[in-house]
Amino acid sequence: MPKTEIIVPASTSNLGASFDTCGLALSLYLRLEVEPRASGFEILPTGEGAEKVPLDESNLMVRAALFAAEARRQKLPGARIRVDSQIPLARGLGSSSSAIIAGLSIYEALTGDMLEESDFFDFALHFEGHGDNLAPSRLGGLVVAVVKERTDYAGNERRSLLAVKRHWPEKVKIVICIPDFEMETAKMRAVLPQMTTRHDAIYNLQRAALLQAALAEKRFDLINEALRDRLHQPYRAPLAPGISEVLHLNDETHKYPGLLGAAISGAGSTMIAFATENCDAIAAAMTERLAAKDVKSRALEVKVDNQGRRMS
Repeated sequence: MPKTEIIVPASTSNLGASFDTCGLALSLYLRLEVEPRASGFEILPTGEGAEKVPLDESNLMVRAALFAAEARRQKLPGARIRVDSQIPLARGLGSSSSAIIAGLSIYEALTGDMLEESDFFDFALHFEGHGDNLAPSRLGGLVVAVVKERTDYAGNERRSLLAVKRHWPEKVKIVICIPDFEMETAKMRAVLPQMTTRHDAIYNLQRAALLQAALAEKRFDLINEALRDRLHQPYRAPLAPGISEVLHLNDETHKYPGLLGAAISGAGSTMIAFATENCDAIAAAMTERLAAKDVKSRALEVKVDNQGRRMS
C-alpha cells in the first residue's frame, strides 16, 4: 500500500456565548504521513508537543484507529506514522480533537474503509464529547454541532453528532494569542457551576443565536455583543493571569479600529480576537496585556480552514 498524507486543522470552540455549540476550523495543522507495515505502530513526532506524545499504542491517534477497527470488525495492519504538529497542546485549539480525527483517518487509510460521516462522529465521540471541536476539524469552516443522546435497540445509551457547516465571511479576520502556559480542559470544565440561573441561560441563548444571525446577515457590528458570555468565561478568566485583561478589549473596541471582539478559545489558554482590519495592532494589544501580567505569549493572524480533514 502507498503512503497516505493526512492533514487535520486545529479548531477554536465556544466563540463567546456559544458554549459547547459551535466551532471554527483554523489554519494550524496536524500533518501525518502514514506508511503501512506488517504489524505494530511506530510514531515519529515533530513540532508542537512532540516530547509529550506517547510513542506506543496508548497514543490517542492509534487508540482511535484501533477502536474503529474493532467496531467495524476489520483487521488493522501496523504503520509507521510521521507526525508534524502546529497545534499546541492544552491551549484551547482542539489538539485532542485533531488527534482523534487523525486516528480515524489512519483507520480509513490502512483499511480502505471510508466511514460515513455519522459513523465517523459516533466513533470520535467515544473519545471526546466536544462536538464543537471534532466537527470543524473534520468538516472545516464554521460548524454548529449538537450532541444527541439516544437509546439503541439493545437499550444502550448512545451519542451521535449533528453537525451543520456554515460559511465564514472572509471579511472577518482572526487573531489568536497563545500564552506560554496550559489550561487543561477537564480542570477548566470542573470550575464551572453545575447550575445556572434562568436569566443567565437566556442571556447566552440570545447571544449564541445573535452570532449566527449576525454572520449570516453580515452585521459584523453585532459580533461584539454575541461574544459576551455568562456561562464559562467569567469562571475561567480569573484562573490565569492576563485573560481577563484581554477580554476587556470587548469594552475598548473604540481604541482599536476594526476590532469586533475577543473571547477565550475553547477552555483556554489561547485568546481569540475577530477583526475587519488592523490585525497587527490588535495582536500587539493582546500580547502587551498578557506581558503586563508577566505572561509570555505569541500572537498570529490565522485563516479559517474551509476544507477540514483531507487525505491523499
